[in-house]
Amino acid sequence: MLTQMALPLALAMMMLVMGLSLRPAHFLAVAREPALILLGLTLQLLLLPALALLLVMVLSLPSTLAIGLIILAACPGGATSNIISHLSGGDASLSVTLTAVITLLAPLTLPLWVNIQLQWLSFDQLELHLPWLPTLMPLLVVTVLPLLLGMALAQGFPQRISRALPWLNRLSLLLFVGLVMAMAIANREQLPHVWSQATLACLGLCVSAMLVTALAGRLLNLGERRCITLVVEVGIQNAGTAMLISATILQRPDLALVALFYGILMNIPALMLIGRRILRHPAAIVMPVGGSSL
Repeated sequence: MLTQMALPLALAMMMLVMGLSLRPAHFLAVAREPALILLGLTLQLLLLPALALLLVMVLSLPSTLAIGLIILAACPGGATSNIISHLSGGDASLSVTLTAVITLLAPLTLPLWVNIQLQWLSFDQLELHLPWLPTLMPLLVVTVLPLLLGMALAQGFPQRISRALPWLNRLSLLLFVGLVMAMAIANREQLPHVWSQATLACLGLCVSAMLVTALAGRLLNLGERRCITLVVEVGIQNAGTAMLISATILQRPDLALVALFYGILMNIPALMLIGRRILRHPAAIVMPVGGSSL
C-alpha cells in the first residue's frame, strides 16, 4: 500500500504544489544553459557509478551488496529528488529537467554501466533489458502531469493560487516528513539491521556524491540554488527503480535490500538540507520557489 499507492500519490501531490510556483519562463531559462545540463548529466552518469565502484573496492563489499550498490548508482533520480530540491531552495525547473533527461537515457545507460562495472569486478554479468515505456510511464504520471497541471492552475487562477501557495508549501513539507516517517515504520523490522556494511555503503554513496558535487559547484561558481539542485540530483537516487530492477526484472530480491536501505538513509542528508534552508531563511518555506526569500 505504501509503495504502490500512498507514495506515488503523495509525490504527485507534492509535484502539483511545485508546479503552482513554476512558469514556462523557468524552463526556458534552463534551456538557454546547455552547459549546466551537461554538467548535471556528467555528474549523474559518470561520477556516481565511479563512486559506487570505489566504495565497493574500499569496503570490500560482498557480491550481493556490491551488485546492489552498482545497480542503485546507475539508476536515474526520481520525483523525490525534485521535491527535496524544491524544499531545499534549489532550482525546481533545473531539477525536473535533469530528472527527465536522465530517465530518458536510463534504458540505455543503466544496463551499459552495470555490466561494465560487474565485468571490472569479475562478477558474473547480468543481462539487463530495461523496457523503455514502463520506465518512462511512472515519471510521466507521478511527476510531469501533476507539474503541468500545477502550472496550468497557476496560469488560470493566479490570485487564488498566490494566496494559497504559502500554506500549500507548508503542506508539501509536512507531507514529505510524513513519508519519511511512514517508510521507517513500514520497514521497522529491517531497521535493526540497517547499521551494517550496507548502511555504510548506501550512506557513503549518497554523502560522498553530494560533497563532491558541492565542491564542483563552488569551484565553478554556479550559485547557491543551482549548486543545491545538482547536489540533490546527484545524491538522491531512485531507490524504487533499483528495487524494481532487482526484484522484478532480475528476480533477485536480495539485491533489492540495498535499495531499500538507501531509500531510508538518503532522507538523513535530505532532511539536513531542508533544515538548513529553514534555519537560514525562516520565511522561505512559505514563499514560492521564485520568491525573494531565496
